[in-house]
Amino acid sequence: MQKNRDINELALFRMCFPEDWVRYTVLPATNEEIEGDSLTLREFYVFLGCHFFMACFKGISDRRLRWSSKPISMEAGAPYRLQEYMSYQRFDAITAALRFTDKEPPPFVDRFHEVREMIDEFNEHYAKNYCPSWLNCLDKSMNLWLDKHCPGFMSVPRKPHPLGNEYHSIADGDDGMPIMWRIKLQEGEDRPKNKAGKWAFPSKFEGTNPNSKRKYTKTSTLMCEMTEPIHGTGKIVSMDSGFCVTVGILHLHDLGVFGQALIKKRKFWPKGCPGDQIDEYFKGIPLGFAKTLRQDMEGIPFNIHCTRDDSFVTKMMSTHRLISEVADHITYRQKDDGTWVTYNYPEYLSRHNRSKHWVDNVNNRTHDPIGLEEVWHTKWWPTRQFTFICSVAESNAVHSRARAWRAPPTPQLEFHRSLAIQLMTNTICNDGLIVRRPGRIATRTRAEDEAGHELCTRAPFTGGWNTGINTWAKVTTRYAKLKCAGCNTKIRKFCQCNKKLPMCTECYGMHISQCNSTS
Repeated sequence: MQKNRDINELALFRMCFPEDWVRYTVLPATNEEIEGDSLTLREFYVFLGCHFFMACFKGISDRRLRWSSKPISMEAGAPYRLQEYMSYQRFDAITAALRFTDKEPPPFVDRFHEVREMIDEFNEHYAKNYCPSWLNCLDKSMNLWLDKHCPGFMSVPRKPHPLGNEYHSIADGDDGMPIMWRIKLQEGEDRPKNKAGKWAFPSKFEGTNPNSKRKYTKTSTLMCEMTEPIHGTGKIVSMDSGFCVTVGILHLHDLGVFGQALIKKRKFWPKGCPGDQIDEYFKGIPLGFAKTLRQDMEGIPFNIHCTRDDSFVTKMMSTHRLISEVADHITYRQKDDGTWVTYNYPEYLSRHNRSKHWVDNVNNRTHDPIGLEEVWHTKWWPTRQFTFICSVAESNAVHSRARAWRAPPTPQLEFHRSLAIQLMTNTICNDGLIVRRPGRIATRTRAEDEAGHELCTRAPFTGGWNTGINTWAKVTTRYAKLKCAGCNTKIRKFCQCNKKLPMCTECYGMHISQCNSTS
């Protein structure tokens, strides 16, 4: 199996994108509506690649200009043409027929029916294939949509794109390279009810916890749903003040997750947080002083971690105790007299400050520098949610490579353009395999023919085959890999009939077919 640092942009995107959902749901549902030939997985990716390539350029008002028969001009029109990859008639037919679910609508009104399966499949893909890090951030994302009559429309003024659909998202961020691994669309007043008047899609975290007999609230239900893949792992989830609900932190503790949430007073302080008394206690105390109020909340250790800042006291609720200073995380504050003071963050606050931007970083990359939704002009609301899924998958692909390379992420536009070209020129079959054309195989000798065909693996500390002495070259690398003669994949395998040619599994199969057809 290739490592993330060795594979190209298309393979990274497919790794982060729920392709099985496309194969088994989107393609069959679309083919029931489409005019002309059935849509294949290869053609779907070409269609997607056209949109990705459009998102590399701004200022082209009419989509048809990308398929214009006029010569490319510096003064007007698009600076490229897409007809060599897909005709405009076919592109338009796929756009009109594209469907995201093959399920029948329920007998009640569900305005989210078209996208419910899409979001579930995205979450299921990451739950099966991705293991989040020990520290995660739960926050909000916005998907821009200006029609206030769309399902779940919300206005969040503090966001860069305040109008549209709000998602709650959770991401981890090893080395500051966040991967968004779970999302939930906020339905608000449009959440459907069945004919009996009850919620049509109830959560397993609603009502009362049968073990602790503790009731769930709306916020605690959300916290438990978003962290479900890491229940029982002892991992940490850091949240902003929108999640400072005492019962939510306790529910997470019951489920084997350590939650911590920044505390802010709204009308009242949260349960178990005597905020006014804490502020009074910290008056006159030097900057950076940290202390924990330890409590026992229904048999669970419940802590209020506090740190003196310049004009306020930072408070955070959690069920784990960590206030030791972090030597490599220093902050600066300017006093009233103009002098500067430095102090080290305590560990709980260091974790929060390091992780609090992870979801925002993914959100920023989905719009950097040109958002996919800006060029995918659509009046059909489910398509806009699909662009959000695609953009998140692309951002995750960029950060996956950055983690593997241990280097800063590739600029989004650079990755975006390479991915678009690879999508438009892909050779993917409907079963997900890539059809490769192996390079010209050298003519074999009779001795090589008599050796038979068998895919073998070179021994450790060996390189290429030395024809001068008929043995393997010695190297200092234990598992040295060579490029496959057919597709340039780095491997250690070769066919017994010709040791000079490294060969991967797929090219070996073609090699056998070629030999059988010529024998």
